[in-house]
Amino acid sequence: MPTHYWDDVDWKGITAAGRFIGDNLRRYGRVSVFQVKEKWGELRVYCSLGVTSLLQITHPGYMHYRPYPTWLKKLDIYVISRLLSPLNIAVMPYHKWLYRYLYKRAIKKWPHLKLEILNGADWPELLRGFGGSIDGI
Repeated sequence: MPTHYWDDVDWKGITAAGRFIGDNLRRYGRVSVFQVKEKWGELRVYCSLGVTSLLQITHPGYMHYRPYPTWLKKLDIYVISRLLSPLNIAVMPYHKWLYRYLYKRAIKKWPHLKLEILNGADWPELLRGFGGSIDGI
């Protein structure tokens, strides 16, 4: 449920906060960020934590294997993805930390958009203690 009226929404701020979170998740964590958008006046950053393929490491956010030749695509799907699975033991805690860290930085940078940033979070269970709908505020 939106926490505002349409005429008092800082659209540029929501866009900037989404770009900040999405770009930095890709840059520093190689997290697959599929989409960053505003919906109902709230920020949505759709992403997948953990490592599932070589494509995610080399081209985070890509949905298709377009930059890969066919042989590498098949190798990644059938072999490399299985080899990367144990790597998630180390990668998942880092991705969770980075996700929390970037949301915390976004809230500090855009404090007037705290509820708009938090209420549409893809992984709200990682943001407990920040306020927003997950904490009952």
